Amino acid sequence: MRGRNNWLLVLLILLTGAGVPAASGYTKSPELRFDLYRDYLIVVQGSAGPVKGLNFLLDTGASPTILDRQVARSLHLDELPGLLAGVNGTVAAGKAIVPSLQVGPMRRDNLPVVVEDLSFFHKALPVHIDAVVGLDVIGQSPFEIDYGGREIHFGPIPSLKNALRLEMKRGLPLVEVQLNEISSRLVLDTGASSLILFEPRTPSASPVRISAVQPSSNAMGEFTGKTLWLHSLRMGQVDFSREPAVLVRGRPETGDDFDGLVSPALLGITKIAIDLDQGVFSFSR
Repeated sequence: MRGRNNWLLVLLILLTGAGVPAASGYTKSPELRFDLYRDYLIVVQGSAGPVKGLNFLLDTGASPTILDRQVARSLHLDELPGLLAGVNGTVAAGKAIVPSLQVGPMRRDNLPVVVEDLSFFHKALPVHIDAVVGLDVIGQSPFEIDYGGREIHFGPIPSLKNALRLEMKRGLPLVEVQLNEISSRLVLDTGASSLILFEPRTPSASPVRISAVQPSSNAMGEFTGKTLWLHSLRMGQVDFSREPAVLVRGRPETGDDFDGLVSPALLGITKIAIDLDQGVFSFSR
């Protein structure tokens, strides 16, 4: 997304050693209100340990949840060194165990998190972001995101009009789509700024036929790529016709499972629902 560092583009942490198992908790709630920035970034209020009123960016492509270093220090967490995998290789990052983290009715105890400086979000958002929260927290229950109503509903939810199989790989939600009538696997990433595709390691492995590209960069210049237009994009039975995409050089070290990232909101999708237990992603326009 705009304002992300490269390491947030890939969203996978390589932690050394085993963490403390995390306990789960769930109390049904009819809704959780959120603020929407740039038409796709979801920010809600939450708590970490005894600290309440924190701003959490909800990102289905974040694995695991990332906690701002300032919050980690205020909680006096023991931070250990780790490595974070990104497009351009691995970078140093911290890891810690948060005694509890809660978003609406979703709560995780003894949650392993990545610890990083999230102050760069100030460039993109008018609010301070204290954590980037992923499916390791909000995916404990089926949930629906209503972009128009600015609400998240947890608990049993009705299926939306269009449904696809959802597969979890390395903590990331993957859906199969058709790019220019070629099957490709994309990370379902509510925090992505656009449809992002990774250049294949070999031309013959390309999921799309690439032509008429031009240089491009995100709003903050933190990663560069080539803009291309897809002749067609199909998710399930829905055709999105001609869509722009950004082709990024390099592939995540653990990215053999997927070909890129897709943002539902930026495709004009108004509601999404995710049920990890059933392995289903559904949406409506």
